[in-house]
Amino acid sequence: MYFSSKRDIWLGLLLWIPIIAVLVLTTWIPASNGQYDPTGTFIFIPIVAFIAWLWFGTGYRVTDNELKIKCGPIRKIIYLEEITKIESTRNPISSPALSLDRLEIKYGESKTVIISPQNKEGFINQIIEKCPTVTVDGNNVDISSKKRMSVRIRFGAIIAVLAIVGVGTFMYFSNKPASYTIQGGTLKISGEYGEVIKLSDIAGIAIKDQIPEIQLKTNGSGLGSMLKGYFKLKGIGQAKLFVDTQKPPFIFINVKSGLRIMNTEEPSETDQLYKKLLEAWKQNATPM
Repeated sequence: MYFSSKRDIWLGLLLWIPIIAVLVLTTWIPASNGQYDPTGTFIFIPIVAFIAWLWFGTGYRVTDNELKIKCGPIRKIIYLEEITKIESTRNPISSPALSLDRLEIKYGESKTVIISPQNKEGFINQIIEKCPTVTVDGNNVDISSKKRMSVRIRFGAIIAVLAIVGVGTFMYFSNKPASYTIQGGTLKISGEYGEVIKLSDIAGIAIKDQIPEIQLKTNGSGLGSMLKGYFKLKGIGQAKLFVDTQKPPFIFINVKSGLRIMNTEEPSETDQLYKKLLEAWKQNATPM
């Protein structure tokens, strides 16, 4: 008879949320920005397949004389006649079990294996039916200890999930292109590292097909070709970027506080932004 492993929700969150987050970051976000590279997906597919194999392929089969344990590619066989004792446990040690509601099976000479059948009672009855000499102890774990351990693990799982969500959110917004608004004598750059620049503080504006070599990220974010924040450029020094390096041209703005370089998702939009910004600057510029 086959018994599937019990699966704890918190463990499922720990396993699958990171996978979903990585898929979003390596596939959906880059694809939405026209930067999709299938290499990352091909590398990630075997990892997803392996975890899915563990998650859906963990279970236990009791035959007339054997207990067969499988956990993804892992296989183990225990002869029923070798089993001496079955105890309830919440030992979190790595084992072919997807829940902390576990059974520790003692067999042979001081050997143990921990499993987590969904139907614990049915599993134990199957073993007892075939091996009446097996001792069963279902009350060896202190209830208060159970609760404390459960609370700690769930708290850790929540912290881990929140951290993953936080990192995913940060990376999502880091990969979103900046937006630009010209009004009231200012250029407003929205998004991560955004700012408001007075047109009267601009000394010059130019549009170029290339940006200088980036030597160092000093205070910024970079996800793929999307760069935001402060970077050190060869021959220039520090500059603040709002660019997708794969989508020229680039608008260079010389401001009192330093160089700004920016562009949009589409080259034609960058050209239009440059013309609009240049016209507004000429109307609002004051002697430096």
